Amino acid sequence: MKILVTGFAPFGGEKINPAYEAVKLLPSTIAGTAIIKAELPTVFRKGAQVLQALINAHNPDAVLCIGQAGGRPVISVERVAINLQDA
Repeated sequence: MKILVTGFAPFGGEKINPAYEAVKLLPSTIAGTAIIKAELPTVFRKGAQVLQALINAHNPDAVLCIGQAGGRPVISVERVAINLQDA
């Protein structure tokens, strides 16, 4: 089994993105499951392209994208994503 886990590159003038920093700390395997770690760019449309290329290259059984949500006091699961192309 393989799980692709991604975090995002820094944006907004920041030097690091805590989401990707957390992903980098994961071990390469967990209970015999391979963990594939990758950083996604925060450039409009580029992140989706890179993610699709990673999925095509690794054929993971699951994909987990980790992101930073400023202002949230706890770790939370985003159940619904709304991507507005109004940039």
